Amino acid sequence: MVLGYAFRERILLGLQDQMYQSLDVYGRRRMTTVSWDMTQEDLQCCGVEDYRDWNDRIPDSCCMDDYGARKRPCQQLQTSLTIYRIGCYEATVKALRNNSLLLAGAVCLLLVAIIPATIMAYYMLTTI
Repeated sequence: MVLGYAFRERILLGLQDQMYQSLDVYGRRRMTTVSWDMTQEDLQCCGVEDYRDWNDRIPDSCCMDDYGARKRPCQQLQTSLTIYRIGCYEATVKALRNNSLLLAGAVCLLLVAIIPATIMAYYMLTTI
C-alpha cells in the first residue's frame, strides 16, 4: 500500500501507456476488446483521453444508451448527445482514487483488529 502510494505517478503513466497500446489490438484480441467495451460502458467513457483516440473506428461501447436501452449511432453523428466525452484514463483514475480510500479504510480496520490479537496471542504464549 505504501509502495503503491510512493510510485503512484509511475503506475499511472504505465496505465496510460498500456491503454494506448491496447487500442491497436482492439477488435483483434478478444480479451482486449471485451475489456475496452466493459470499461467504456461501465465508466461511461471513450478512448484513453477522449473519443478521438479511436480515430474513425469508434466502438459501439462509446455510444450512449437511448431511452430504449439501445445504442445511439455515434459513429456517424459524433456529438455530446451520442458519445461519451470523458476519457477512460481519467475515469479509471477517478474510480481508483474513490476505491483506494475504501481499501485504505479496510486495511486500517484490519490492522486495528490484528495488532491487539497479535499482542494477546504473544502474552498468552509467554504465560504458559
